Amino acid sequence: MRDADLTRENRKTGEERVPRVLRVRSVTPSIDMVDVRMVPGQTVRQWQDLADAIASALAAERVAITKLKPQHLRLVVEREDPFDGADPVEAQPIPESSEDVDLTALPFGVTEHGGAWTESVLGRHILGAGASGSGKGSLIWNPLRAMGPMIRDGLVRIRFVDPKRMESASAGPLFYQHSLCTDAEGNADIGDGVDVIESWRDDLIQRQKKLGSEGKRKFTVSRETPLDILIVDEIAMLSAYGNSGDVKRAIRLMAEGMTQGRAAGFALWGFVQEPTKDVLPVRDLFTTRICLAIGSANHVDGVLGDGMLQAGALAHEIPLGTHAGVGFVKHEQQRYPYRVRASWVADDDIAELVKNYAPEDPYDNVVELHGDREVA
Repeated sequence: MRDADLTRENRKTGEERVPRVLRVRSVTPSIDMVDVRMVPGQTVRQWQDLADAIASALAAERVAITKLKPQHLRLVVEREDPFDGADPVEAQPIPESSEDVDLTALPFGVTEHGGAWTESVLGRHILGAGASGSGKGSLIWNPLRAMGPMIRDGLVRIRFVDPKRMESASAGPLFYQHSLCTDAEGNADIGDGVDVIESWRDDLIQRQKKLGSEGKRKFTVSRETPLDILIVDEIAMLSAYGNSGDVKRAIRLMAEGMTQGRAAGFALWGFVQEPTKDVLPVRDLFTTRICLAIGSANHVDGVLGDGMLQAGALAHEIPLGTHAGVGFVKHEQQRYPYRVRASWVADDDIAELVKNYAPEDPYDNVVELHGDREVA
């Protein structure tokens, strides 16, 4: 505190007054949370302005400072960056058969502990956020590669809505339904993507009826009842930036599907650059949240949940480019986020998946009519 010029002299007694450490917790191998009571008269802004000096005094990579309550603040002390200078993590090999796929532990990359980063996709809705260049594509293609044999065998169905018309353009044969959000003339039309969402919701209703008629409360993965995943890349295009009619319909359909889809085997994965409440009104329905490098500290809590910046998720401090795929993960019912790095999936890795694991039996309804539009 002396080195950072954060001690004060008691004007009556001349004694040195020093901020007091109240609690220290190590939430990851490289991050400490330090709760501090400030000296009277100090402000959080003063401490934030001296964050670099505090980091230097503590021999830390960086320090973030947030207010807990009057006179109390929290220092998030990042001792080191475990991924600094590390080579990108190579994409995991695709399993040989459906029996080799574990839907409760699909490989995404590595954790900062050095172990495998895996995620369950059964009963989970996944939100991935990050600035352009943060590596969001790896959050899509790693689990798809891990499920390759099950996609081929019809045990997993993928619907992909791609308003940017870039991420999935070359992978059409892999998908049960695929929309690049264009009309018959090739012009941008998010209504086409909303039709795919509506089809996903309609199939959910039919699945619920089927399970109910059989006296079942939960689905089992099979060709008759596959895991049905809807992927929406840049979800803000459908939840905020389109025309009001399509946006309202998309939000209603997504909310309906996310609140009812778990037991029936329907899941939504959404990806976004700007995760504000106005842009993503359904964000509280996502059960697995991943925040890669992002532009604003305010966005961290928007993705991971309230208090996650204070809990050590310094995603806004992650350098772009050299740290693609690095971020923080938070699950529902989990108290703290943890740091991970997604495996790098190159174009050749995606091409391998499409070439060898597109469904063997063509889907009968790859093209469906919704109103006067075709979903291609």
